[in-house]
Amino acid sequence: MNESLSRRERKKRETRQRLMEAALRLFQEQGYDRTTVGQIAEEADVAKGTFFNYFETKEAILPALVAWRLQELQEALLPERGAPASPVARIKLALRLVAADPLSDPVLMRRLFAAGGYHKAVNPVHALADLLAGQVRQAQVVGEIRADLDPLYLGGVLRALFFQQLMMWHHGHRPAPLPECLDGTVDLLLDGVAGPEWR
Repeated sequence: MNESLSRRERKKRETRQRLMEAALRLFQEQGYDRTTVGQIAEEADVAKGTFFNYFETKEAILPALVAWRLQELQEALLPERGAPASPVARIKLALRLVAADPLSDPVLMRRLFAAGGYHKAVNPVHALADLLAGQVRQAQVVGEIRADLDPLYLGGVLRALFFQQLMMWHHGHRPAPLPECLDGTVDLLLDGVAGPEWR
């Protein structure tokens, strides 16, 4: 009986994952507004009613997508999975990966916040700051970032600079490719605007 329950649970997880993958693919290909629940279900090879067994509405899938993509991001930042040994380099990698993620599309981000569903599941803004704070702590341990700084505060600063750079990029201010702009933003924060001799 337990084996049967585990198989059922495994199948439920697989179906939920297929629905999320299908939704993300369709949102990226044709946009959020033009994607219907029926299309998501068809793409995931399930009945339309099955979608509602997992998500109450189309909007309800957005927080689940954020949680899934954040989990993927955390795994991508593990040195044993090929991420750089330097925590500062991992901070830069994290920002580049988030910027490249389909969920960073401005329309999808607006939809996510408008839906308000993140309050019940994952708040992407806080989750990103927490993830960056974890990397800051590791950078402090190895001496890449000053140990007297609050990691949560610095994680929030990095997050704010990231969203500001992303917004400028999407509004046409593109002095360099986006990954270079993000790396430059981190370097500017760490090096300081005036440099070490400003006093």
